[in-house]
Amino acid sequence: MMGPSWSWGVTAFLFLLLPGGHPVPCRVSISPEEPTVEFGTSLLLNCTSSCRNYSRLSWEVSITKMETRGPGWVSLSIPNVTDWSLELQCFGVFGQQRDITATTLRAYRFSPPQIYMEGETVASREARVTCNASAQVSPSDPPDLRLTLRGAGLPPRTHRGPSVALGFTARPEQNGREVTCEAALQLGRRTVNASAAAVLWVWAAPHDVRVSAPRTVFTAGDNLTVMCRAEGNPSPRLRWELPTNASWELWDGGTTVTIPAARRAHGGTYRCLAENRYGAGAASIDIVFQGSPRSPLIPVVVTLVVVTVLAVLAISWWLYRAQGWKQMPDGSQPG
Repeated sequence: MMGPSWSWGVTAFLFLLLPGGHPVPCRVSISPEEPTVEFGTSLLLNCTSSCRNYSRLSWEVSITKMETRGPGWVSLSIPNVTDWSLELQCFGVFGQQRDITATTLRAYRFSPPQIYMEGETVASREARVTCNASAQVSPSDPPDLRLTLRGAGLPPRTHRGPSVALGFTARPEQNGREVTCEAALQLGRRTVNASAAAVLWVWAAPHDVRVSAPRTVFTAGDNLTVMCRAEGNPSPRLRWELPTNASWELWDGGTTVTIPAARRAHGGTYRCLAENRYGAGAASIDIVFQGSPRSPLIPVVVTLVVVTVLAVLAISWWLYRAQGWKQMPDGSQPG
């Protein structure tokens, strides 16, 4: 059986849950809690009361107030923030109770980051990319600025301060790839971010020079084609060193040498030279000619010649024997 003390406790608990049983303290709150704004721009803040039975709800600031109010709230408008740091208070009066909440307005200037390449970036040479950003906050509070440089297959680098640099050995495959710089300015619990991107241009001397042909052994009378390909930035100029001055043609901007009905004189070393302002490269291929094409008429001609010679010999032999028979006396017989 429940005792009287237990019943009194339940009654007291229910009394606290009922409206007006035990008043919950009225509170005021500011939104946003940690206001930050770019220097020289405008800002709107709200102060909200948790109770409607207030006798006063207002802002307390050191600048001219521009308030707008409604049931349970009052806003503060600052059309031009010219203080780097400004203390703001909002208070509410609820009968004998008074509640105050405060926050600090922080102003800042933040220039987006900029990416710079130090001189020309040339493949196989040392290069350096730099990112700079600037920020300004309260003079008594130096900016908490962090920069991260990444991209183009480079290991990312993060540095606290207005500048970050990254050194690397440039590679041809990095040409045309993007480098990004991310800047983060910490303002209390809020972070202001900005970023920039730049395309990495890598100049390169001619490389991967290749000379090719459908085959390297030809027969006189065949059509001969030799091709040259080369990588580089800017695109290399191609020129040829050929084994003969006999007739030949260039196609596809000088990348292909063609020789219709080539002769033995066209055999030898075909050398391709690739050049641009950063250097040169070369490659070669040896073309060999063997034998001569055999005409289908040759066997016929040889056969006719042999037959003719044999016929002449046979006729000559027959005439010789016939002449010998006529010169022998009558009644004699050949021995």
